[in-house]
Amino acid sequence: MNEIEEDDFELHQSQRKLALATIDELMQTKLDLLDADKNVPTFINNAISYLKRKYVTEEQTISQLLIKRGQANT
Repeated sequence: MNEIEEDDFELHQSQRKLALATIDELMQTKLDLLDADKNVPTFINNAISYLKRKYVTEEQTISQLLIKRGQANT
């Protein structure tokens, strides 16, 4: 990998770690609200859904792309 690709990979990994931590915090907030018999605001469910789709589901696609790039460079 060249330096730009490594930087892109590190940036993506940092964003992913932050997203996963945020998902955990939002899920805990959601569970706390449910335990307190409170309604969960729509934005919490939307945020969880978006972050999962962006950083969990798409992770396989991004990983596959990086693997293909690595194979093409060898």
